[in-house]
Amino acid sequence: MHWNQKIWRRSIAEFPEFLEPLVAELGRSERREGAALYVQGLLMPGERKSIEPLAARLGVDSQKLQQFVADSPWEAEQVWAAIRREIAPVLEPLSAWIIDETGWVKQGDKSVGVAQQYCGAVGKQANCQVSVEVVVSDGAIAAPVAGRLYLPEKWTADPARCAAAGVPLGLPFQTKPAIAVDLVKQVLAAGVSPAPVLGDEVYGNASELRWELRQLGLEYLLNAGADLLAWTEPVATRFAKKYWGVAEGQPAATSLAALSKAIRPKQWHPVAWRAADDTKRHTRIAWQPVFALSDLDRKTGEWPQTWLVVDWPEGDAAPYHHYLAWFKTKPTPQRCLRLSRGHFAIEQVFQRDKTDLGLDHYEGRSWQGFHHHLVLAAVAYLFVLVIYLRSKKNFWCYVGAGVARDPAVVGSVDRMLSLLR
Repeated sequence: MHWNQKIWRRSIAEFPEFLEPLVAELGRSERREGAALYVQGLLMPGERKSIEPLAARLGVDSQKLQQFVADSPWEAEQVWAAIRREIAPVLEPLSAWIIDETGWVKQGDKSVGVAQQYCGAVGKQANCQVSVEVVVSDGAIAAPVAGRLYLPEKWTADPARCAAAGVPLGLPFQTKPAIAVDLVKQVLAAGVSPAPVLGDEVYGNASELRWELRQLGLEYLLNAGADLLAWTEPVATRFAKKYWGVAEGQPAATSLAALSKAIRPKQWHPVAWRAADDTKRHTRIAWQPVFALSDLDRKTGEWPQTWLVVDWPEGDAAPYHHYLAWFKTKPTPQRCLRLSRGHFAIEQVFQRDKTDLGLDHYEGRSWQGFHHHLVLAAVAYLFVLVIYLRSKKNFWCYVGAGVARDPAVVGSVDRMLSLLR
């Protein structure tokens, strides 16, 4: 669905009922009104959605909007919790949880978390900010349910710089996979229905993340580097000095790339699916049990058997992806195909948030302002998603299907309706 002025005008009357349960815990009425104004500003068509142009389109004082986003002491986590409670059940049964990061180019060095680092938006190193996010998906569409800024180590090593940006005192450096673990735990604790976790190589190559997911009882299918080492049969281990390792004299480990090439013809399963453009696509799926070297717990000696899953279209020079997977039941071709091709749903979220809803337009510098903007951009995206779901034949999305009673929220929308008229 292409979000535009016509759809926004047609759907704004449904906005108060949608927003009310998501901002009910923000406390004072001016905060709920501020949330309603800000999200409406993100939803209104317009080229730039930083504070000044957004306030101009809304017809409000930019200082009022700036104070709400950057300075007001409400907790972004309260809104994320409401999203998990109100929105996630709409997509059940869930096909997957997806973890990924998104970045956007920033000028200067004062904005919280900005650094020279890889930026997916431009496909190379750039001066940018990066957030790690978790979305839940039904296999076709996805809803963001958690997110946090990635703070590079050069930031956490500079207390004065962190203090100037309002970073919580003593916040330690965390890798992107470590942040993802924290977010996944929040989603799980909120009672969101478990589903296999998907992620790219940044997360699939992180043995600590894979270990945490297994401890949480969450299945996963994670992209893995072709050079990761594994055995197809268990080998002997030994405890030496302080840690467990592979005993001497054992067969050498093999890379996932080499293991994939050695898969026998009878192990491949041809599968097909209908793509979004209605064309029929084909690939082959194969799997085999493996013991990844990085899965050997050096403290306990535990070494789980996982699966190497390979998605390799016939005739292609290289696989579409290698995966390391942990399932509670034996893999099937259909399930592996669905999960292998399921990661695209989070790209839809990032593209919509940046193209239409100003996710990458925020110009504030503080930790608090960044996270306020991040969750409110997610709320804007979710409203577009709800409108899309209601447009589908024989589908009724019950989110915000009641009657809004919060005067702060209703008043802000009545004001917007008068502006539109």
